[in-house]
Amino acid sequence: MKTKALLTAILALSVSIAHAQEELNSALVFETYEWDFGQINEADGVVQHTFRFTNISNNPIQIDNVATSCGCTTVLYSTQPVAGGEYGELTVAFDPSRTEGRVLREVEIFTKDRRNYASLMITADVNPIPMGLEQIYPHLLAGTVKTNAKNCPFGYITQGEKVTRIVRVANVGDKTAKLSVVTTGNRNGMSVECPEIVTPQDVASIRITYNIGRGKNHFGMARDTVWVVVDGVKSQVPIPVNALRIEKLSQEDKNKPVMRIEPSYVDFGQKAPGKIYKKTIIIGNTGNADLIFRNVEPMEGTAISIQTGQVIKPGKELKVTVAITNSNIPHNATLGSINLTTNDPTRPFRELRLQVDTK
Repeated sequence: MKTKALLTAILALSVSIAHAQEELNSALVFETYEWDFGQINEADGVVQHTFRFTNISNNPIQIDNVATSCGCTTVLYSTQPVAGGEYGELTVAFDPSRTEGRVLREVEIFTKDRRNYASLMITADVNPIPMGLEQIYPHLLAGTVKTNAKNCPFGYITQGEKVTRIVRVANVGDKTAKLSVVTTGNRNGMSVECPEIVTPQDVASIRITYNIGRGKNHFGMARDTVWVVVDGVKSQVPIPVNALRIEKLSQEDKNKPVMRIEPSYVDFGQKAPGKIYKKTIIIGNTGNADLIFRNVEPMEGTAISIQTGQVIKPGKELKVTVAITNSNIPHNATLGSINLTTNDPTRPFRELRLQVDTK
């Protein structure tokens, strides 16, 4: 069956995210961090692009691992060390099979010592092989109504901005279906327009809109949920909706903060189960204006010593404590994340990732 390619909730966070210049945090400096394949046809098969990078440090760097956001994306790279000042490259291949429309895929790159990290993004507009409604809309909601959307990520939305996304649903049956929606979550300025009916073998559009307010309470990740009701029956699964709320920022401004996190991936190693473990990282401001933390959001089981509203002056850095609670399950990996929303115009939203393995 065909699925519309969308990032999961955590990665979708990045649907319209502009990637930062990773050279601020890593010795791996790429010529470009994003590549758009443009319009491609599913029937034409795999497309690929080669990303080139420079090791700007004085020490050799060896790429130890890459992680992709989807099995449709593969990476060809050398594990040989790249000397300081030398160039290297890796090739990212994307298979458009069973995808359609606008797709985004992320590639994360880790060096052997885990101190250097980079994130690449590829995008494409996929023209699918024509198929029937059953294949185009594979996810059952309720009754005979299906959708091709597992979630609805908005990406960045500036405070005071109004943005609409459309979720399409199809009635694959032979009778007219009545539609309505139920929403859960904080709403965060979200509203939904739903058609009252969808006729047999037809497609209808559900319009989801975020109208983001202004002020200190309207920063960071907005999370909401839409449940579609078909003929009085609530859908089997919800449609998660999320947006990254930021202030209006300009990269053209000469006076701007630049956040540096070292490291942005924190590996605690193997630890005893059921305990809290802490590490110290460095968060600095290499720009020439105050770096302001508009929203600090530790996910469940994590903690950080920085608070919302805290400021780092230009050229300064802080020693920051991060913590994670280990699982009680033996031989289990516990993953955590901390979301940071700042006034850094290059990358206003950053996700700090944590991992600890249970002995």
